[in-house]
Amino acid sequence: MLTSCALRAPMTDTAAGSGRMAKPGGLVVDLHCHWESRPVMERMHAEADRLGKVSLNVGSDLTREVNKRQMAAIRPQMESIDRRLEDMDRMGIDIQAVANFPPQMYYWADTEVAAEVFPQMNDDMAANLIAQVPDRFVGMGNVPLQDTELAIAELRRVITELGFRGIQIACRVEDEELGAVRLEPFWAEVEKLGAVVVIHSSGHDNKRRLNHHYLINVVGHPIEGAMAASHLIFSGVMERHPDLKIVLVHGGGYLPAYAARMDHAYHAREDVRENLPRPPGEYLRRFHLDTVVFAEDQLGFLIDKYGADHIVLGTDYPYDMGETDPMGLIRRTVGDDEQTVAAIAGGNAARLLGL
Repeated sequence: MLTSCALRAPMTDTAAGSGRMAKPGGLVVDLHCHWESRPVMERMHAEADRLGKVSLNVGSDLTREVNKRQMAAIRPQMESIDRRLEDMDRMGIDIQAVANFPPQMYYWADTEVAAEVFPQMNDDMAANLIAQVPDRFVGMGNVPLQDTELAIAELRRVITELGFRGIQIACRVEDEELGAVRLEPFWAEVEKLGAVVVIHSSGHDNKRRLNHHYLINVVGHPIEGAMAASHLIFSGVMERHPDLKIVLVHGGGYLPAYAARMDHAYHAREDVRENLPRPPGEYLRRFHLDTVVFAEDQLGFLIDKYGADHIVLGTDYPYDMGETDPMGLIRRTVGDDEQTVAAIAGGNAARLLGL
């Protein structure tokens, strides 16, 4: 599956100026942000060309041109720790839980290649980002889900050896859903280790319908997030593994806003009830949702329906589809309820990550 995460121009003081003033008393933790492993990216260019997996080569001609320009504009944020820290300070972020950016979830790679590049990416992040400023960065690993045994082995390594607090995975593994039977041992190991899993969409591969107006991201990302959560629910993964700690980015996509349709179907049809002793909406409440929804009424809805204890701050740093004033959004939504502000801004994430 190809991705189309357009990237934003460098952040300005105006765009993120309210962060420090809006900070709560506790930690502020960003659970949705990205970093690029440049050595692996350079290595995988040839492999991607060989297999026809050209990253960001999707959308209209204009979209591809915008992506190309903004890839260049974002380079300082991806490569400079000092620049990243400056942006974090402006936004009021104390800690970033950092994951590779979506094109580096190389699930299309051959097994032999994946066995080399996924550990290389994780080691690169551990040495060249996390270890440089360990009080500001937490690692979220990258595992080769195209091979279950490899994925489990790398999951164990990043948690037990590198000291990462979790992993980031895509909404599906090429054409395979996250509820696939072969991934059952993987989910069992995630639960056993207590690792946080951030599920991040990578656009959508329906080029015919989403090829224009950047719909591959604007609409595609929320669709993919909704589909990933749905498959984890209806396949029974969430029933079999009640202690999973899963974060759905982009506010969980479209599913949280229309979950009642699932529950209606559950009561109306026996094929919907298969594998599920409880209505699907109950399982949806086990997920954590991030704040990258851009509007107070959207964030307020998620808080009211799913509980402030299941909402975590996210920025999607440093992309143009991210939130540059996360504390401002939380404050405008919650108001003067300091306990709720503190929970959403970092308390919930700190609890999940074991900070």
